[in-house]
Amino acid sequence: MLAEDRQNLERKKSMKKKVVALLLVAMMAVTATGCGNKGTTDNVPGTEAVEATESTTDVTYETPSFDVNPSDYVTLCDYSNIEVNITGDYTVDDAKVKDYFSQIFTNYGPFYMADDTKTAVEEGDIVNVDYVGKLDGEAFDGGSAENQNIDVYNNSAAGGGSGYIDGFTDGLKGAKVGDVIDCNVTFPEDYTAENLAGKEVVFTFTVNSIQKEMALDDVDDNFAKEQFNVDTVDEMYDQIASMLKNSAESTKMSDTYSAIQDYLLENCKVEVPEDYLSARVNDYEKQFVQSKLSGNADGLEDYLSSNYNMTLDEARNEWTEGMKKNIQMEFIMQTIAEKENLSLDEDGYNTYIQNMISNNGFDSEEALYQNYGYNDAAFGEKYLKQIYVDNLALDQIRENAVVNETAAESTEAVTETETEE
Repeated sequence: MLAEDRQNLERKKSMKKKVVALLLVAMMAVTATGCGNKGTTDNVPGTEAVEATESTTDVTYETPSFDVNPSDYVTLCDYSNIEVNITGDYTVDDAKVKDYFSQIFTNYGPFYMADDTKTAVEEGDIVNVDYVGKLDGEAFDGGSAENQNIDVYNNSAAGGGSGYIDGFTDGLKGAKVGDVIDCNVTFPEDYTAENLAGKEVVFTFTVNSIQKEMALDDVDDNFAKEQFNVDTVDEMYDQIASMLKNSAESTKMSDTYSAIQDYLLENCKVEVPEDYLSARVNDYEKQFVQSKLSGNADGLEDYLSSNYNMTLDEARNEWTEGMKKNIQMEFIMQTIAEKENLSLDEDGYNTYIQNMISNNGFDSEEALYQNYGYNDAAFGEKYLKQIYVDNLALDQIRENAVVNETAAESTEAVTETETEE
């Protein structure tokens, strides 16, 4: 079906084109909950952050009823100039940039270029064409395109694309570069576009070139312009380098925050009231059931077994362990924020909230606050404002910390060591 195939092909091309832009989007995902996520840690099986769901008014949550003063339960360590160690690959050099580009080239390919040695279409050829489809002499919507790579003898888009309507590429078999060819094609009776179903149309093809698959050595300024929207190969590599550096810096920052949190958890003394911990875990389980099972708690054991290979008791133990660590971190950061007299800045907080809304699928501030406040928007707003201030405290500690970096051991080095053993 031509119109649908054209849409599929354009989607494929849009994935291949502007590759860096696509990858940048993936790397811009933000962890919006900061150090005090009321869910438990994502790396614990069965304790991933609960997805945003519509508030369910018939669920009773326990957490909002508590009025806990964290500083009553915390004995702080000296956090003024802490020293932490991080291990990772935080540098970007030319070799890494070119290796990354090689991965892009392989994963998003194949890419094609004109083969100047060929002038006639043979079996197995990929042909670049422009075409215009006309019904009763008038061009119809979705029937025209330019600069399309077509696998003529497979009657499909190049690179394993879906097939076209029967006979679409028949007139291109044996054609020569520069030919303009009219092909009569009849759409299927059940074609989705009713105005074309069962109709005979004429496609006029212009054969631009016969293509060959590109190799890395063929990458030139034209490729950079078409795929990366920059003028030169050097600018393409600069763009990739900038992206990788941003990613490395983000990873370094995340590792630093994690190391600081580990230091604080290890060196500060924190008690967690059992009734408060139990309430938080119970509420997390209720949210989990709402999100994953539409509120059907009877299916929880089967869901955990089939998706996480865990019993309900095992999951609850994991949830409790993860939640306790989260609460300890919340208590520590709130106590530090209070000691440092840190306060909310409205502009920064508003940006923080808007990021949370857009990155986590909420449709309004009210929905966000309802979710984080266990259906109590006022409690949710209070909670997130405190988390924001807690993050300010964490930033202050990071700015004064001594951070020792160690390069991550390469895969090759690990392999050699294992081999020697």
